[in-house]
Amino acid sequence: MKNYTSHFRFFLPARTERYVRAGFVFCCFVFFSLFSISVAFAGSYPKIAPGDTVTLGEFVFDDDFVATTTAGCVLSIFDPDENLVFNGAMTASSTGWTYHNYAVPLAGPSGIWPTQMTCGSVPNGDLVKVDKSFIVEEIAKHFTVTLSDFEGTTVNTAYKAKLQVLNYLTVPTDADSLPTVVIKDSAGTEKVPNELDDGEMDRDSAGTYSYSYTVSGVGGAWETMVSVVIDGQTIKKYDYWNLSSSPADVQIIDITDKIIPAITASVRIDNKGTVESDFYYVYCIVNSESNLCGGNDDVDSASGTVFINAGSFVNLSLTLDDVPTAGTYWFKVRARALAETNWAAATQQFTAESGATPTPPPPPSGGGGGGGTAIVSETTTTTHQTADFNQDGKVNSVDFSILLFFWKTRPPFANPRVDINKDGKVDSVDFSILLYQWKK
Repeated sequence: MKNYTSHFRFFLPARTERYVRAGFVFCCFVFFSLFSISVAFAGSYPKIAPGDTVTLGEFVFDDDFVATTTAGCVLSIFDPDENLVFNGAMTASSTGWTYHNYAVPLAGPSGIWPTQMTCGSVPNGDLVKVDKSFIVEEIAKHFTVTLSDFEGTTVNTAYKAKLQVLNYLTVPTDADSLPTVVIKDSAGTEKVPNELDDGEMDRDSAGTYSYSYTVSGVGGAWETMVSVVIDGQTIKKYDYWNLSSSPADVQIIDITDKIIPAITASVRIDNKGTVESDFYYVYCIVNSESNLCGGNDDVDSASGTVFINAGSFVNLSLTLDDVPTAGTYWFKVRARALAETNWAAATQQFTAESGATPTPPPPPSGGGGGGGTAIVSETTTTTHQTADFNQDGKVNSVDFSILLFFWKTRPPFANPRVDINKDGKVDSVDFSILLYQWKK
């Protein structure tokens, strides 16, 4: 009895340009003399997508290992419901490669498609039957769709989303159409699409899409749903993110008192949102820029709360009075709305100094006209050298706020008293005079 050898090969669709060697299992193997086929066994059937073309075949040789074209091979293909969808002759080439290209219908059902290759015949004593079955799966199952995780943003800033589609070879692949976005606020109200925004994503490159939306509305957890269609199949991806509706902004305007042990900073906290709120703030002095407020390693620290209307701000004078030695330090402030989790922060480096509290200059000397001199001095102080800008008989935080309002502005000043030394500027000299007269 002669033996015949054949090498089976299975080809994925031509558009994948990928060649796969696969072994197959015999359904039945009977021969008498002329044709022989040997196969390698595989653990699973190859997978094909609806609409793709699969090439089924093998090399067929005679008993002298010479390629043959006379085996008369026939291919029979059944769908998963056991309906015969193809039964016909295979093409044989001079190399012995015997094959058939079968186009799987777009509507072809998913599952195992039993397929049998039959060569030779019983009367000739050379009948061979080989299992050539394959699996059809929806193409969407072979794709990976990834939506970015945004986490959070603040009102009047942009929410950004990015979507990427990869095929089973991890190659970026375009969807059937532009993906669409639906955005709902924390109350479940649909914000996108709307009359100005249809919610379509922009195509950045093959298989990559992006979307940007300027957020306004109530704070809390928002939801984004992106729908993408791949070969007729709709895939949905979700992103949940947090909106801060009362975001803070913090500025350290200046370190106004650097004389130890008490250090004072002028700080501004803004409510950048659309909702009024109490704001919690923490401030500290540390000896390292990388050191954060808290952790029991601050030189000194404190905290407080302040109410700020939407779109407004407050100016605070924050003092820490336990800085023991002169040197280089960092003054840090953090603030957030009570209902929010996002912090705003500011840091300013300064050099703490040691020194005595300045004493007022002696009164002008002169003889004979002492009473007159006193009157002139008082008039000059009241008109030109007092920090009592609102004329309530006190130098306090109200006057400090007035000074900040005119800080670094140019004359003429609506309140001429803010330019205490009358040099045409509202600056650190005027501020020093105010500190000297503080609470006097």
